[in-house]
Amino acid sequence: MGKINRNLFAVLLFIPILLGVFASCDNSPSKTGTLMDFVPENAAVVFKISNFENLQADIENSALLSKFENTEIYSYFTKKNNIFKNLHPTSQSLLSINKINDSVSAYTFITKHTDKLFQLDSVKNKSVETLTLDKKSFQRVSIDENTAYSTIIDSVLVVSSSQQIIQDILNGKTERDATFKKVFNLPSSNDFTALLRGKKEAINDSIKINFTSWSALDINFSSESFTATGISMATDTIPQLLNIFEGQIPQQNDVALLIPSDAKSALSFTFNDAESIQEKIRHYKGETKPIQTTGIFGSVSEAGIIELKQESAIFIKSIDALLTSDALARFVTSKSSFREVEIKSFSEPKLFAETFSPLINSEKANYVFQLDNFFVFTESEISAQQIISDYQNNNTLQNTSYFENTIVDLSTASSLLVLKLQGDLSESLSLFFENDNTFKKISFEKFPLAAIQFSYDRNFAHVTLSCKEVGGNVKKSSEKVSEKFNVKLENTILNAPKLVKTKNGESKIVVQDITNKLYFISESGKILWSKNLDSAVLGEVEEVSISGNKHIAFTTKSAFYLLDRNGKDSKSFPIKFKDEVTQPLSVFDYDNNGNYRFVVIQDKEVLMYDKNAKLVTGFGFKKAKSSIVQSPIHIRMGSKDYIVIAEENGSLNILSRVGKSRVSVSKKFNFSSIPIAEEDNTFVVITKENTKERITPDGKVSSLKLDVGANYWFTISGNTKATLDDNLLRINGKLAELPLGIYTQPQLYKINRNYYTTITETQEKKVYVFDENGKLQNGFPVYGTSEASLSQGKRTTNLVVKGGADSVIMYSM
Repeated sequence: MGKINRNLFAVLLFIPILLGVFASCDNSPSKTGTLMDFVPENAAVVFKISNFENLQADIENSALLSKFENTEIYSYFTKKNNIFKNLHPTSQSLLSINKINDSVSAYTFITKHTDKLFQLDSVKNKSVETLTLDKKSFQRVSIDENTAYSTIIDSVLVVSSSQQIIQDILNGKTERDATFKKVFNLPSSNDFTALLRGKKEAINDSIKINFTSWSALDINFSSESFTATGISMATDTIPQLLNIFEGQIPQQNDVALLIPSDAKSALSFTFNDAESIQEKIRHYKGETKPIQTTGIFGSVSEAGIIELKQESAIFIKSIDALLTSDALARFVTSKSSFREVEIKSFSEPKLFAETFSPLINSEKANYVFQLDNFFVFTESEISAQQIISDYQNNNTLQNTSYFENTIVDLSTASSLLVLKLQGDLSESLSLFFENDNTFKKISFEKFPLAAIQFSYDRNFAHVTLSCKEVGGNVKKSSEKVSEKFNVKLENTILNAPKLVKTKNGESKIVVQDITNKLYFISESGKILWSKNLDSAVLGEVEEVSISGNKHIAFTTKSAFYLLDRNGKDSKSFPIKFKDEVTQPLSVFDYDNNGNYRFVVIQDKEVLMYDKNAKLVTGFGFKKAKSSIVQSPIHIRMGSKDYIVIAEENGSLNILSRVGKSRVSVSKKFNFSSIPIAEEDNTFVVITKENTKERITPDGKVSSLKLDVGANYWFTISGNTKATLDDNLLRINGKLAELPLGIYTQPQLYKINRNYYTTITETQEKKVYVFDENGKLQNGFPVYGTSEASLSQGKRTTNLVVKGGADSVIMYSM
């Protein structure tokens, strides 16, 4: 059985909403003269109501409960039922629900009788008649299409939709279960409490779940939420699943760190004594033959199952991953690797069902892999890859706002935790309304998460339930970062992938492998073309638009390439060189009109070409006095253009468009690899000694010694500046302190008039994206192993980064 048993979810989740679920019987007659004495036998759920009219108004204002307005049971709590419309109790009331058969239920309303409780004098379309059976009299009341039976016993009014129930109550056949009396008499200051009987639910042909005897839940709801807290009690006289947690100390539930945000549901249970819980599960199932223990669970504190879109996955959380890994060693064989996570085949796929059924029933634990302290068992490698991707990308339940909104109601530790996601509630709840097609059409899209939690404590369990509507300020998982594709190349990737744009606005990826093959990949992950080059691309490819068509331009050590979107060489390209090209290509477009100038550096030599592959003869700076140490850059200040060229001897040449000296700089600089930039109408040089040198347009130099580390980096674009000093990232002066690690140089990208900074931690393989205010963007960090490139695509903002050694990942924001 590959999926989580749906009936088990129905038993555990939403038991307080309607017709709950659990069974026990004890015949010890008692009469105290309280409302409890008139609860009919075998009630499935009994509601204790302090103020009936206030409750009716609250229910009608609840966004969740109003979805049940076309169901019969909803009418019991509202004025849509003409019988209830005319009930006006002034003290506590009870509403009991009995299931007559699979498709019919009956209600019984119990409250102290008063003169104005049930007045029908002014009611139209009514009939009232007195019936007498076995010398017991009661009334049949009909108002329009609603019919009920009523009687008054010891100043208590009892109204029921079932004549048989009224007769049974008159004959003393009432609920006498001892556990029911205990939960009924529990102190509560809440206005609305549900008492729920346990019942057996079939897991399969041979196993039925008998979870508990009775539960008492104080229910609270607003227009946006439904929560409940209380206790659940099992009995020792018959096997009940809740008792498997006896003697176990509830442990911390961490499964939300693992659950993909698009999963359908999950079940987690915890224990501190693996042998004890396994023994109690065997006792619950009536098994006498001891199971062969593997030792795998001795270092485990949490286990459970996650239902994905198509398959299910089993997980265990270890308190000592090395011990668990050693215990698993004889059952696993290395199969494959994904994002540097080893996926292994598992030789005991039925182990979990044999050990933990009915909590886990899957017999398809075919593969296993480790994520920190989690060991995850999946049916297929595809499911394994999905979970690994979502975990590394932080695309898990833990990182959603609706989980943050729900977790405040829950304890950090519990014995049993059940989660339903994606508003996938109808199938569980419809078990209570098997013939109600209207109910099955209810949409719970605005309730993306419901959680119920049991924490065992002596001979009972604390119960907490939470279900909340997504408000306007709550992020859905679809609004976060999602992985569009992960494409694998033929060989190891040589450089970080780069995003470029095509004429129609789509993002394309340019990347090169170690055989020097250049790939052009679409926004959907399709390799459009590849091209064998003579050597590695120097620096990054540059985007240019020639005759209205997008091209990419770059240099290798021996050639200058200009390729169209189909990978074809432009006319007269490539330009081949005898002498080695020593710097990445520089591209200047002085007036933003497509009249490009391409600058190729060969040690000291400066070659400037136009888009037709012709040398620009009017550029006068042909050769430097020493080796050029950076690609020349173009800076515009006011109405003037400046071309800046740095030499190994420390000279800084600041030239005009035609290559003549425009600013005379007498000072020599020990240039670092940080490109020269423009800031506040000055030229900025960051030296190897981490001195910030400012040069004004008239050649004046001022120096500032920076109090920074050896790995300092500086970049600026427009009015946005980003600096990195070890793990201290500052964007426009605002500090974003990163975890300690080894980081790539921060990169600035302009998207829709806003600037974003990308940076990657290469040890933990995490990619971060910050806005210009230093705020980390929703959904980050994600998995990646190189510098990340950002671009506005046709419909979404896209980010591309190297994944594994030979794979490229694209994310959409």
